[in-house]
This record gives sequence, C-alpha cells and structure tokens, in this order.
Amino acid sequence: MTPSDIAADDDFLAVALQAVVTDGGPLALDTLGWWDLLAHLDDPDSRTAVFAVLRAEGRELTSSAALGGILAQPYVEATGSTHGTVVATVLRTSPRRGPVHVTVGEPGDRALLVDRPGLGAWLVGPGAASMRALDVPGRLVLQEAEIEWSQAERVIAEDDLADVRRRSHFLGRLAIAAGILGSAEMCVALAVGHAIDREQFGQPIGRFQAVRHLLAAARTDCVALENVVREGVNLDSSAPPMYGEVAKALAGRNGRRACERALQVLGGIGFTAEHDHHQHHSRILALDALLGTSAELTHRLGVWLRSGGSDPRFAATILTAERS
Repeated sequence: MTPSDIAADDDFLAVALQAVVTDGGPLALDTLGWWDLLAHLDDPDSRTAVFAVLRAEGRELTSSAALGGILAQPYVEATGSTHGTVVATVLRTSPRRGPVHVTVGEPGDRALLVDRPGLGAWLVGPGAASMRALDVPGRLVLQEAEIEWSQAERVIAEDDLADVRRRSHFLGRLAIAAGILGSAEMCVALAVGHAIDREQFGQPIGRFQAVRHLLAAARTDCVALENVVREGVNLDSSAPPMYGEVAKALAGRNGRRACERALQVLGGIGFTAEHDHHQHHSRILALDALLGTSAELTHRLGVWLRSGGSDPRFAATILTAERS
C-alpha cells in the first residue's frame, strides 16, 4: 500500500502527496514553490499548503528541510532575511555534551538560524558549520551541526527574542504534529490493508470484532489529532495559549497509540524489517523527541494549568469564528 491509496481529504494534501511521491522530499519543496509560501503564512490557504507537505512527508517517509524552514520563518521576518535561504536548528540537550543543535533534512547551501537561549539568535553561514549525520530510524534525516562560533553572527539579542521564539515553537510543534499524523495514518492504512488481505478460518481477519475495534480505535486517534492540527492551522496567531504544546503532546501520544494498535492487527509481519510499520513507528518516536516529548509537554501543561488556574477549554467565539 502506498500513500496514494489513502484518500487525501483536501486538494492541498493531494497535491503535496503527488509531489512528495514523484520528486521526494527536498525537490518537492521546490516543485511546489513551498519556500515562497512561507512568506505568506498570514493567508489561510498558504498555511494549509505549507503544513500539508509535512503530513505528506510523514506518509511517504521522506525528509526535507521543511521543518527547519518553518521554525526559521519568524526569525526571517524579524531580521529581514531572504525567504528560503535560512533554516533553523532544533535545540536538544545531551546529558554528556550539553546543548546540541540538530537539523531535520539536508539544509544544503542555506544558512542556519541557531537560537541559543540566554545568548540570542545567531546566523551561521554554510562554511561555518559542519554537519554530522545521526543514525536515526524511520528514514528521517537528522544531522548535528558542529558550529564555529567565531564565524557566526548574532542577529537578534536575547531581550528581543521572546515573541519570535514563541511563534517559532508554535509553528514548529504544529509542523511536527502534522508529520506524526501522516506517519500514524499510514500505519493504520497498512493495518487496514492487512486486515482485508489476511484470512483466518476462511474469512478476512477484518471481519472479526476484536480487529475492527483495534482499527476503529487507531483511526479515532488519527482523526482526533487531525482535527487538532487542522484547527491550529486555521487559528494560527489567534490560537489559545499553549496550543502548540497541546497539539504536540497529543501527537506524540496518539501517534504511538495508533502504531501500537496497528501492530496488534498486523501481528508477526509487523515486526519484520521488510515491513514499513517499524519505519513509521520509529519516525513518530524520533519526531516526538523534538521540541519537547509528549510526556514533557503534558507535565508542562499540567504545571501551567495549576499555576494559572485558568479554564483550558476554548472560548466558543474562537471555535465558531468564520475563517476568512
């Protein structure tokens, strides 16, 4: 089963899937004019198209610099940099080495935007950083940037970064959630195909109630995540506080749960190296580790709710507002 076997629920996703399947991740961005779309995130259609690519990459198990481009966009707007020439790194903390900056996908000849908490945002030219590939399953291209800081330029001071950093994290977490959604959907599609083809006792196993329940629950996990991602893309800057954390936390939990339920349906074949289930499952785990795991963000949301005493439910006026 291929991504084209899964119904695309809108034109943007269908076009993104076609480009990703035909051209692969990096080339698909150029084919779609994706980098130009980043400059128009205030337009609802442009936002939908931008995030549809991340979802398509999750289904097809391809990698590109799309996440880095989305993360970098608020910094690009703040500094007046040229669109499509900068990608942002993702900060991770190593117990042994401290802060580590990684990129998702191949940045190519683009400059790196490195946010260093407490030290501001820095622009690192291609010649000032060497990239070391990380061995990550799930066909996800991750590279660690080894930076020559003497050749880097600070472009935004720490005191001016709060709003830019918040915007970047919101967009990045929503983008990761879209990527996890794509892989989770594909896992469920593989399980559905297996349930139709695999027979026991003279009939497809998809006719057994226990299998149907597993598939229904896995599909529900995906639909719930899809609705949260879609609403985040629609609301954008008008989203409630901590919406990015909510979407990312839900993505990690529901993505893992959908894969686990799909694996129960697949049985032994799902454990084999030849089957794509483990690639999608591993990709979801790797993406969940970026910008806060589901467990970390759930804890952070709990602390925020307890300390603020606010009602986490959305105001009806937000959810019922007409989209322009």
